[in-house]
Amino acid sequence: MKVSELGRAYKDGEIICQEGDVGESMFVIQSGSVEVSKNHNEGEMVLRTMTKGEIFGEMALFDRMARSATVKAKGEAIVLRVDKQGFFAKACKDPTMTFNILEGMSKRIRDLTSELSKYKENSGMF
Repeated sequence: MKVSELGRAYKDGEIICQEGDVGESMFVIQSGSVEVSKNHNEGEMVLRTMTKGEIFGEMALFDRMARSATVKAKGEAIVLRVDKQGFFAKACKDPTMTFNILEGMSKRIRDLTSELSKYKENSGMF
């Protein structure tokens, strides 16, 4: 639970943000990796692993909905938390950060669309 100049260090398995919680910040992985999971009828389902430089939790900056997934450290990870106020102050000075976030969100939407299409195709829903 130490804090470095880059962010907070999380131990393996430590929860960074919890599905269902209200969030007002996003996170940037400074080192290590994290695992994104969602509660499911049959337990926890891992959605993806994210590594250094990737951003998560950014939807909390744009909507007022609960967190859609739980994120845990996978091994030791250093993660920087960026609150809504800090984000918007930075975005006004440097809009490239906002573009990078939107670019990442767009990529994830494309990936999810592709996965959904494969799922529907394999299950005969087309």
